[in-house]
Amino acid sequence: MMKEFFNNIILKLSDCQNCKLVLYNYKQIFGGSINTAFFINTNRGKFFLKLNNNKTKNLFDNEVRGLKLISSTNTINVPQVIYFDDEVLVLEFIESNQINKKFWSNFGYSLAELHYNTLNSFGLDHDNYIGTLLQTNKFYDNWNDFFIYQRLKPQLDIGNFPAKTHKLFDILFLELDNIFSLTKPSLLHGDLWNGNFISTNDQVFLVDPAVYYGNREMDIAMTKLFGGFEKEFYDSYNYHYPLVKNWQTRLDICNLYPLLVHANLFGGNYYNQIHSILKSVTK
Repeated sequence: MMKEFFNNIILKLSDCQNCKLVLYNYKQIFGGSINTAFFINTNRGKFFLKLNNNKTKNLFDNEVRGLKLISSTNTINVPQVIYFDDEVLVLEFIESNQINKKFWSNFGYSLAELHYNTLNSFGLDHDNYIGTLLQTNKFYDNWNDFFIYQRLKPQLDIGNFPAKTHKLFDILFLELDNIFSLTKPSLLHGDLWNGNFISTNDQVFLVDPAVYYGNREMDIAMTKLFGGFEKEFYDSYNYHYPLVKNWQTRLDICNLYPLLVHANLFGGNYYNQIHSILKSVTK
């Protein structure tokens, strides 16, 4: 069954590459929590393939649009898109290598350069996904309104959160104007944790984007959510695009969005993390 599936994939790749590909072997790549992924080895090189396990409509179309938008800035690497349809996405295979001493500073510089790309409003010209959850991107002139109505409220509405959590969010919404400084929209990766980049010596490749134009502190906050990046990353970023005063105090609030997403996708302790942050910032 799987061999027939991969033979069909090879035929599709042969058509789009305009050459005959021969499948040598394939193997499953473990570690992702959303889609099943495979390494494919052929006579024309190596490829990365992932399956749309949940049959989410336009999932890969939106991922490709995100990769191409990031690529168009010429600031930071992304894998080349080889082929996609509703069921599969095939990218060039990026070999992960040991990180050298320049990697983190280069990463910080490249992300800063990405964030210099801006629009007049917060949002995006289309909706997309974070994980398999719909991410709406209606344009707003004000970051706080966008954060409330396009990020926090949609996740609250689809989740199973207790009344006390909703009440704490209502208090937070009233305080946001006193928390976030005025900022211009930056092009964000949108899901920038340590599982969504590939290291190749001193260069980085971003994968699995959930792009939009937002407050750049969102990307920075996400880097710290599951362990954090190295100090050289933050030093380099801050040197090339200094963060607004007291940015560290806003990171937990920024991370309420990915925590809501994770609570809706996976449940578990994320509910407690959300409630703990809300209690600390709404005293």
